[in-house]
Amino acid sequence: MTTTDEHFERVVLPALREYVIAEAHLTTSIKTGIATGIDAARDEVMRRARTSAIELHQLADHAANVSNTCGSVDQVRASVQGHCVFLRGSTPVADIELLRDVAEAFKHHTLDRKTATVTGAEAMIAPATGYSVLYYGEGKYGGVEQAVVTRKDGTQRALSYVLQNATDG
Repeated sequence: MTTTDEHFERVVLPALREYVIAEAHLTTSIKTGIATGIDAARDEVMRRARTSAIELHQLADHAANVSNTCGSVDQVRASVQGHCVFLRGSTPVADIELLRDVAEAFKHHTLDRKTATVTGAEAMIAPATGYSVLYYGEGKYGGVEQAVVTRKDGTQRALSYVLQNATDG
């Protein structure tokens, strides 16, 4: 059985890297303007977003199951949430909870959990974003398309930053 650190290095980090590469490829495809390349890049971003969100979310399950000191999966997630801040600053952000909603939405398509902040998989899209749509400093510069999570309340977050904040936590 692998340790949580080994699982993070072997499974989670490669999924996150592949997602970052897919986002960069989408930006390049948009800048070059080849329509078929853009469509394929959008699809790839969403596939990689799904994989990275699920793998990162499931890391807590792995930690809870291989360690006698971590506690339950809910305790692991609550502990990590306590360290989750926005863009490596000092502002707490509930991205572990949002990551859970994103991963579950990708897996189950529609969420019926009353505490879920997203409705389902359709909340994850790859739109261009305008000024002041995302948190200040979040997302790709210039409103270029990227994977974005839309919450039930209408607020949007760049998935890349949710993943970064959760990984850092």
